[in-house]
Amino acid sequence: MTRVIFVRHGQTSENELKVIQGSLPSELTTFGRIQAAAIANALKCYAPAALYSSTYLRAMQTAGIIGKELGLEVRENTRLREQGLGEWEGKTWTEVAAADPTIIERRRSEGWWFCPPGGEPRLRVRHRMLAFIDEMRQAHPDSCVAAVTHGGALYFLVHALIDRVPMGPAVLQLHNGGLTIVDADEERVMLVTLNEIQHLQGLQEG
Repeated sequence: MTRVIFVRHGQTSENELKVIQGSLPSELTTFGRIQAAAIANALKCYAPAALYSSTYLRAMQTAGIIGKELGLEVRENTRLREQGLGEWEGKTWTEVAAADPTIIERRRSEGWWFCPPGGEPRLRVRHRMLAFIDEMRQAHPDSCVAAVTHGGALYFLVHALIDRVPMGPAVLQLHNGGLTIVDADEERVMLVTLNEIQHLQGLQEG
């Protein structure tokens, strides 16, 4: 059995402002760095054998703090990237909906096939996140690894694991710094923990 501990990156200014990030080079806030340190402390009991990260800046910064604390090299992996959100990047959801009133219904009705204008289809994100788990199962049998990724990528992975179709606005809470644990062997992939945030309780900026 291989255990993959997925970590959503720490807070960014865009998260605070509810700006759509996608592939934007967003940086961690001071509080995001505090969250990353708390994540590192929470991961110690799992003793991960390896640490992977999306190549996007906010994930790499989070992973860098974790890696320094745990003595692990950060291994970049493009499969962990956030969904490419094309023309939406840099806008708020309110701005997107105002520009195209059909978007809410399309996000619901098109399910896995929905693709933001100029962006990446949901189905592709699902495939690459599942492929990452399979890659870890083969590379780290009977071991534990940590992987820093993004809210959207995790959202679609969780839907795949519970066999649900994403139907529009997010109904799952996936907090910055939350841990989602998946176990995988040759026969199945099982969701163990969703959005564990106990290690973030009581954190204060500065």
